[in-house]
Amino acid sequence: MVNHAAMIAASRAPFAVALLGLLAACAETQGVRIDFGDARGAIEIPGLSRCWGTDDGALHLDPDKPLVVIVHGCNASQGRFRSLAAVFEAHDQQTVCFNYDDRRRMEEVAEEFAGAVRGLEPHLRNREITVLGHSQGGLVARRALIDSHYGRSGAGERLAVRLVTVSSPFRGIEASAHCSMTALHVVTLGVSAGLCAAIAGAKWREIHPRSEFMTQPGDLTDEVGEYVKVVTDERDTCRRVDGRGRCAEDDFVFSVPEQYNEAVDGDGRVRNVEVKAGHVEIVGGESVPPRKLVEILQANGVLARTPPDQVAAIDALLEALF
Repeated sequence: MVNHAAMIAASRAPFAVALLGLLAACAETQGVRIDFGDARGAIEIPGLSRCWGTDDGALHLDPDKPLVVIVHGCNASQGRFRSLAAVFEAHDQQTVCFNYDDRRRMEEVAEEFAGAVRGLEPHLRNREITVLGHSQGGLVARRALIDSHYGRSGAGERLAVRLVTVSSPFRGIEASAHCSMTALHVVTLGVSAGLCAAIAGAKWREIHPRSEFMTQPGDLTDEVGEYVKVVTDERDTCRRVDGRGRCAEDDFVFSVPEQYNEAVDGDGRVRNVEVKAGHVEIVGGESVPPRKLVEILQANGVLARTPPDQVAAIDALLEALF
């Protein structure tokens, strides 16, 4: 039986290789004090921090301007979104980032993110807020905004929330399908379950297609007025080119079907935008500015249009950042 278990575990090695880079943990960043310019002074909301620049001093947010809240994915997504935040700032749109340990249960992280958004609410006189998440960050962002987590935000005028997710596997990660196989876990004496946990962390039971997280995604709160869902066709894309101009690392992480889920897409507020782009390319790859994402965000009213006299400056900023 032990040899049999070892053989089955070994047969699952490609799964480990495929997901190790994808699900490697991102560092959890400490929060920062946020100053809204009112008499209450600067406050700290767990999980929220500045997206770029130094962490010295409080982050100043204008309560009379719309706010973009960014939720990173993993595998350097956090750093790339810091650069994307700078693009928003260059268009006079303020940002704040939500940081988390991606190896924790996504359900717990989503609840914390919902609390962070509610923590912002009393300080925002402008009620427009955009929540933008990439990859796993998109899963967390949407889950945070369902009725059972977010619910009614309290007395007073509601927030007007726009949700944007990018390259998120709402149907579950096919490569992790064996993590749902109880019989396999029994036969391998728990080796297969241990492998799933070692690779993905505490969220291993949530990422496979048969998990409740994927099959029962929940209904979005009424405060979400629109949902722009960016689906990336990552086939035949390249993340890194070698010295001879050949692709040294592809940029395929999730298939198109993995990013669709009838229970998510059936909501009338969802607007799916499918684009040919790699998983990292879409948020800004190595020496590749996220021009496709910028174009989508501008076309859907998420990012302000670039004034004609600022086009050259924004192009230079993109080249400098990426």
